[in-house]
Amino acid sequence: MPKHRKIMSVGTCFPARLSAAVFVLALGFGAPPAAGQAPSPAGQTLSRDVATQAFSDADVTHLIDKLDASLAKPTDAKVWTDNARFALWDFARTLQTERLTPAQEARVRSHLARIVAAHPDQAALISRSQHMVEALRPGMVAPEILGRDLDGHELKLSDFRGKVVVLVFSGDWCGICRSHYPVERQLLEMYKDRPFAIVGVNSDHDAAAARRTQAEMGLAFRSWWDGDGPTNTDGPIARAWNVVGWPTMYVLDSTGVIQFVDLWRDELVTRVGQLLADAPRARPPVALPSTVK
Repeated sequence: MPKHRKIMSVGTCFPARLSAAVFVLALGFGAPPAAGQAPSPAGQTLSRDVATQAFSDADVTHLIDKLDASLAKPTDAKVWTDNARFALWDFARTLQTERLTPAQEARVRSHLARIVAAHPDQAALISRSQHMVEALRPGMVAPEILGRDLDGHELKLSDFRGKVVVLVFSGDWCGICRSHYPVERQLLEMYKDRPFAIVGVNSDHDAAAARRTQAEMGLAFRSWWDGDGPTNTDGPIARAWNVVGWPTMYVLDSTGVIQFVDLWRDELVTRVGQLLADAPRARPPVALPSTVK
């Protein structure tokens, strides 16, 4: 694969209901930080350009070929479905790490449509990754989220417009999520006097327990409670955003546009600071996705 940034995969918790063998595909992408270890932005050499880089046509060809090879594996129906769920998510997630040209986006959409035509019984599964490509990539306005927070109060993502936002899909059940708490506390402290917010989507089963945990851990930000689905990792917000691994993070600029997906540790801290410094130059939205409820 060419040299673009890789998503965190070893540093991700996956639902137990999915086949563990499927996620062997994710190995080799770099380990998470040690539990309790907070990042330090000192010594960072990241570019001042806050925009993600662009994919090359060769990158897109490579990703499509990789997806097709995975979907072509001869397996029984259940294993194929589990494999396809991860392969399609991995395909769409990688496309979230950089920017597509209009021609590349059209190519990807057309290819996914052909996969739906070839597997009409899996249209609902494939549509989740189609939504990630069509509405959840850098440069697009983040879809609205409407729901109740851990205290039962109404919460909207658009309430935070005008601030740089780190949207974190997390849960205390997930060890990797817990290892990220020091990063979240550091962000809150570093940027407490700036137009910045962390907003959580909490997937724990018990909202009251999740609220106590956030207070005990010093996570002073509001979170939707999304743990009341068929399983705690199948809440309506997680389903709408096709979250397969926890934690998942979206970084939005002050206009609500997605700028980065799944930054980790030092890079997250630094990029948030850059977005705060460069807010007047934030890119305008390139698409207006439908409302997510």
